[in-house]
Amino acid sequence: MSAPTPDAAGAPLPEPAAEPLSARPETPAQAASSHNARLAAMRSNSRLLWALVIIIGLYTCYFASSLILPLVMAAFFAMLLSPLINRAPLRWLPRGLAALMLVAALVGSLGAVAVFVARPASEWARNVPFLLREAAPKIKGMIEPIQDARRASQSFDEFTSGKVDAGERVVVRPPTTDLLSATPRVLGSVLAVLLLTFAFLVYGDDVLNKLMRLRPTRAQKRLTADIVQHIQSDLSRYVLTISATSAVLGGVTALYLWYLGVEDPLLWGVLAAALNLTPFVGPLIMAMLLSLVGLSQFDTIGAALLPAAGFVVLHALESNLLTPMVLGRTMRINPLAIILWLLLWGWVWGVMGLLVAVPMLVCLKIVASRVEAWQGWSRLLE
Repeated sequence: MSAPTPDAAGAPLPEPAAEPLSARPETPAQAASSHNARLAAMRSNSRLLWALVIIIGLYTCYFASSLILPLVMAAFFAMLLSPLINRAPLRWLPRGLAALMLVAALVGSLGAVAVFVARPASEWARNVPFLLREAAPKIKGMIEPIQDARRASQSFDEFTSGKVDAGERVVVRPPTTDLLSATPRVLGSVLAVLLLTFAFLVYGDDVLNKLMRLRPTRAQKRLTADIVQHIQSDLSRYVLTISATSAVLGGVTALYLWYLGVEDPLLWGVLAAALNLTPFVGPLIMAMLLSLVGLSQFDTIGAALLPAAGFVVLHALESNLLTPMVLGRTMRINPLAIILWLLLWGWVWGVMGLLVAVPMLVCLKIVASRVEAWQGWSRLLE
């Protein structure tokens, strides 16, 4: 380094200060690297925020189920009935009157089915202890080899250890249910669902139009309208198709049970159609019920398993041939996603959660297929 040059007075000039590193301009590579780091941090924070929102939402749904579940059920019924209210001849009527007629038709149809199956269902419910007592010897005969092996292993363990179990006295008490206290709560929930369904049918379009005005751009308004329209049409198509195929399954099941000589085949046909609306869980429960019915009405094990085995075959034909042929590939959902979704909402809302889980998953798939940022989730659900 050269020595500093003296000034006119002979004193040396000070060296110029070094430029700080922060003041030096970034190279394009450094700027791109810092930009990518900021984007990665924003994505990480966004994922964390979404995880917190989902956890808080599930927490709210679990502890506020008495408030949120009627809203979900009412919105579900309103989306099913809203396409009908805009078609002739209901569209020529006042909207309130048309909504009242649709709600009355819904209540009447469900009530007619309930009245039709109420008497045989109550008789079967009263006879459950006797059915179990009749089926117990046959079930014991089926599992007796397993019990013998278990007793032999237990006796061997006791002999080698030198300890003898003194035994325990087990007292079995029937469960006590306070039906009088549960009835007002159930009736209140049903009334809330009906009133909310009526309100959604009458005022739902006005709320949707106000929501459209809140969207800032024309593209977002068009996207929102497209999502709502496809949810209404596709969900109605899905539910109507599943209901029709379930009705066919129930009718064929009733005919098959009548051919076998099972008592009250119409009751089991209606129950098979209703339980088929819940994938996997409903048919499994129906097969277990038919196994119990067969064990109580037939003498041999082979004949006793015919009702359940026939239903399993019929359900396999319906789920693998009839429903895909009618519904097509547009609404197919991954079975693993359905099972996980059923487990989640069955834990959150119980039996009602199992009923509304699949329609909610259908709505989620429709939204994910329309939103560009959620296309990956839509492909994951297929």
